Amino acid sequence: MNKQAVTYVSLGIIIILISTPLGYNLVNIVYRNKNLSGEYVPILNGFIHSLMLIGILVFSIGIATFIKDKK
Repeated sequence: MNKQAVTYVSLGIIIILISTPLGYNLVNIVYRNKNLSGEYVPILNGFIHSLMLIGILVFSIGIATFIKDKK
């Protein structure tokens, strides 16, 4: 098994698993001095889903690398 493929797969899984706490922290950092009374949940969901998408893309790069090197 290729070390680079394992790195991408594990990094993708880690990003997916920590996307929720990372999303909370990113919303708090980006919108530090803003009043988000009714908009907090949709903005938070956007951050979490974008981080999950990044994790899925990194994971799929690892799987593609593994399949390419297997041939």
